[in-house]
Amino acid sequence: MKAFLLAGCLLLFVALSGYAQRDTSFYRTTPVPAHLRPIERAIGSSAIGSVYFYGGKRLTSAASLEIPFFELNDPLVNRHYRNYRTWTTVSRLTALVPLVYFFTRTKSVGFNSGEYWTVYGGSIVLAFGTVIVANTQVNKAVARYNTMLRQVPRAEYRVGAALAPTPLGTYAVGVGGTVRF
Repeated sequence: MKAFLLAGCLLLFVALSGYAQRDTSFYRTTPVPAHLRPIERAIGSSAIGSVYFYGGKRLTSAASLEIPFFELNDPLVNRHYRNYRTWTTVSRLTALVPLVYFFTRTKSVGFNSGEYWTVYGGSIVLAFGTVIVANTQVNKAVARYNTMLRQVPRAEYRVGAALAPTPLGTYAVGVGGTVRF
């Protein structure tokens, strides 16, 4: 009977320790800070521009989301937000292309209005496209952020055994387990 009980405890220990070791990309080892609130996207927002609310207050821009994103400290959220900032910078730099074209062409070759308007229209289309990509990235970051806030950590199972000497010169064996939800 003791051998059967010992084998059962050993089997239980091995089975439960496998659950405690498992990790997925959605499981956090550190808890989500309690002060973080969900980010809401206003109705009527589009890929061109979104209006966000955090804690019931309207944010001035998507750049205001930086603090809650970095406090969450999720690598995927941070990556999407960095991509958003990169694409926003590219969009702003493409607005300078017609100005650079104007100053470089007037001094060397002469001004051609047809070329200028082609460059100007092309930079508008490119800036518009990069804004759409940037807003798509920040929307992905918001979706992941809200998913991480809703996520309930899985139960944690711990099983242990101890062997301790007694004053009589014998040993006491102890087996224990905990479950944390």
